[in-house]
Amino acid sequence: MPSTERRRLLRTSAAALAIGAAGCLGGGSGSTADELTTGEPTVAERPTTDSTTDDRTDGATTETPENTDSFDLPASSVRSVADVSVGVAETVARPAVAYDSIMGSGGVLAPEEAQFVVAAVQSDDGSGADAAGPPTAEAFELVAGGERFPAAEIEERTTGAFTTSLAGRGRVKYDDPYADGAAKGGVGWVAFEVPSPLAADSPAIRCRYGGETAVWDLPAEEAAALGEPAPRFELRSFDATVADGETVELSLTAENVAEVGGELLAAVYWPTTIADDDESLLVRKSVAPSGRVEWSETVDAAYAASSDGTVTASVEGCVSGTTTVALSATTTE
Repeated sequence: MPSTERRRLLRTSAAALAIGAAGCLGGGSGSTADELTTGEPTVAERPTTDSTTDDRTDGATTETPENTDSFDLPASSVRSVADVSVGVAETVARPAVAYDSIMGSGGVLAPEEAQFVVAAVQSDDGSGADAAGPPTAEAFELVAGGERFPAAEIEERTTGAFTTSLAGRGRVKYDDPYADGAAKGGVGWVAFEVPSPLAADSPAIRCRYGGETAVWDLPAEEAAALGEPAPRFELRSFDATVADGETVELSLTAENVAEVGGELLAAVYWPTTIADDDESLLVRKSVAPSGRVEWSETVDAAYAASSDGTVTASVEGCVSGTTTVALSATTTE
């Protein structure tokens, strides 16, 4: 996992590459994205209430612009808000989300007692739909159960230069500094971090801009998912074994200790010297209540990052841990 200083250098280098390099961004069908704390309170810990939240549609515009041809999102998802058109679609609610990065590996975010709502977003101010705004990302919020949750900042919790796709939505964060150019004409994403579970009638994404408001109800299935308890996983083993002179087998076993089923999502990192960041391997398994997950994969050891003959692999996400392997032996922490 890169240091904070190395991350800043990656972001600086990536800025020059991002403009006009949209094809380098993740989020296609082959993308790993479907997801560590900074010491600051999470958005889930900072909900805001106001007197207008319960009547969230009061004054909201529902008009669909006549021309939505520039949008990649469905025409039915586009609203007129002041002097712009905004589309919000493909909304999902998940306790853990995968992401892709540019100039680095992807990974998984799985906050404790919190969950993410992620939506694909585009806007058009007359020059064509893209992910650059206006309105800004701060104009969006999730309203649920008399509370409102602002758009979440996740960049300091991810690896790589900057995050591209999140939960399989978009090519870059909506209104990101790199969205203007890198994702010109493309789809962005907006994320909200809320408590888990969160039972609320008619949760919705709301955009306030130019004195007007637009609202997008969460799909019924995703609204129901917000109020469901999440599985809880414990790591039983995480090992690295030298298979031969050039490969290492990484393996893990995890157990769902909750009485509800769900998905284990984690990223296994194998440090290398030939990539911008550690190679990440996505572990995604559906697990029954009290069920177990067994996973293994072989990696090339020829270019492993090591200064003393040992390599430390790690796993982050629904479970976390490290394992250290010597070129001819294995030890586990």
